[in-house]
Amino acid sequence: MSIRLLAIDLDGTLVNHQLEMNPRDVAAVKAASAAGVTVVLATGRMFKSSMRYAEPLGLKGPIINYQGAIVRDLGTGEIWYRCELSAALQQRVLALAEPHDWHVNVYVDEVVYTARERPEADLYAKVAMVPYDVVGPLSKWVHEEATKMVLVSLDPAEVAGRIAELSNWMGDAARVTRSLDWFTEVVDVHVSKSRALALVAERLGIAQSEVCAIGDNLNDEDMVSWAGFGVAMGNAPQALKSVARYVTAPIDEAGVAQVIERFVIGKEEPALQA
Repeated sequence: MSIRLLAIDLDGTLVNHQLEMNPRDVAAVKAASAAGVTVVLATGRMFKSSMRYAEPLGLKGPIINYQGAIVRDLGTGEIWYRCELSAALQQRVLALAEPHDWHVNVYVDEVVYTARERPEADLYAKVAMVPYDVVGPLSKWVHEEATKMVLVSLDPAEVAGRIAELSNWMGDAARVTRSLDWFTEVVDVHVSKSRALALVAERLGIAQSEVCAIGDNLNDEDMVSWAGFGVAMGNAPQALKSVARYVTAPIDEAGVAQVIERFVIGKEEPALQA
């Protein structure tokens, strides 16, 4: 097995709950790049939120943001791919969310917009390390395409039910997924990390069998399934582990570094997980 393209999720995979990266993981990513492997961050985070991690890793190539809604080149700034939510689809989400008083963020051109200041908005701002703009009721404000929407709950136990209700409401019109414990994310139905990663691989002339993808949550499932060598973190839910070819150590034990050291740089052939 030869890995030429390595896609890594951020939160829960490379970035812990303290919003920090393990030095061992950082060193391993740099070593992979030095060995000629193209390393791509594949995250739900917006571009400017992910750059605080891409820069210390020394990454210069493509980056996948917003669950795959935007792919751009870090070196040139060129947008390789963009797929956004129409105003009509945003209004459809808000028709369910606003009567429930669910907190919603809308993302337009790297700016976070929300209806009012509230603890959910502050929680998102803390995790993403970006500010937000208050614009009043979103259903009165939305008028153009948005890269994605995020519904934030202070109680992670609510999120699974919210995903189910919103998925049923949206049907096949949009993709609803979970990134972090508190976040329900909504993107265009054609958006996924796997689609974005396949585009990157094709553009770089890299075969699917030469791609490794590492993730920790439900929004990584399609990417981990698609990659020739799909890896789930030890802290991932069973649904992700079940589609992975390999399950590495949890984030607190530098699971990313262990994969890179053994299989990407070390060239060890992995045994299939039971």
